[in-house]
Amino acid sequence: MTGAPERRSGAPRPAVFLDRDGTLIEDKGFLGDPAGVELLPTVVDALRLLRARGFAAVVISNQSGIARGYFGHDAVRSVNDEIARQLGNDGVAVDAWYWCAHYDEGCDCRKPAPGLVHRAVAEHGVRIEGGAVVGDRGSDVALGHAVGVPGILVPGPYPYAGPEPDLRASTLLEAAEWIVARG
Repeated sequence: MTGAPERRSGAPRPAVFLDRDGTLIEDKGFLGDPAGVELLPTVVDALRLLRARGFAAVVISNQSGIARGYFGHDAVRSVNDEIARQLGNDGVAVDAWYWCAHYDEGCDCRKPAPGLVHRAVAEHGVRIEGGAVVGDRGSDVALGHAVGVPGILVPGPYPYAGPEPDLRASTLLEAAEWIVARG
């Protein structure tokens, strides 16, 4: 699933693929209510830096609460819209939103499978090369490795289990600074 893309002309921009829960917002389990959205510290500054340096910001999120029957796609859209509203109040935006609604590991869109990254590249004129994947779980780091870019770990509410990240950042801003310094 996606939100409205922001398309730009010219050469494709490198994309930073961001997890949603635990990376952009507080991870509250299966969040289907936009009233529960709380942006994490440094998110606005991180997105502002990435955009200023020419990176696209694309959210790639596993939302198995849909398959489990906790909420539907409309609830995910509502939460994403609230995140976008809060970010917009600070003058920043996400370029596209993608989520996997499945619970099983067999689909091609549930992280760490690369299906949603490839879809974003095809649909939004962004490129993988020069980008990164940032998240708070092993599936995020593994997704980065699967598509050939750094997998960056930010602290989350759960113990980390996954491949060794390319960077263990203390905040999303630290991750963004590392990404832009790589050039």
